[in-house]
Amino acid sequence: MKPIAFEKVSLAEAKRVHDGNPRRAGWRDDWTSRRAANEDEPLDAAALPWMESLPPAIRPQLLACQFTRIANRICALWNQPARCSSYLTDLLIIRRTSRQGFPIAVAREIGNLSVYFETLYPVGRAWTDAR
Repeated sequence: MKPIAFEKVSLAEAKRVHDGNPRRAGWRDDWTSRRAANEDEPLDAAALPWMESLPPAIRPQLLACQFTRIANRICALWNQPARCSSYLTDLLIIRRTSRQGFPIAVAREIGNLSVYFETLYPVGRAWTDAR
């Protein structure tokens, strides 16, 4: 087995390579090219039965109509407690100032869904992906 050959570089050079080229002043991320947004995305086949399994007051109907992609994602993660909890939290916490946020009624539905989810999977309890 051949030994791995390393190249000696200065700390400044290693940092420059690691950090990449500096961003231009005023440059902003264009997330539209990174997200697979589809305005006409249909509700997944599993999403409707999932929504019907929820208590009527918890069903995210406006979310499903206005943000179908997000409703589909929540449905896909619903039986994966750690991932779903993290996703619901990320939806409610604004980490980027460029985000517009959800309409109040949709944010309320996500909040209600999150609270209901926590009753199913209480914080501190060992979660498993199988029920």
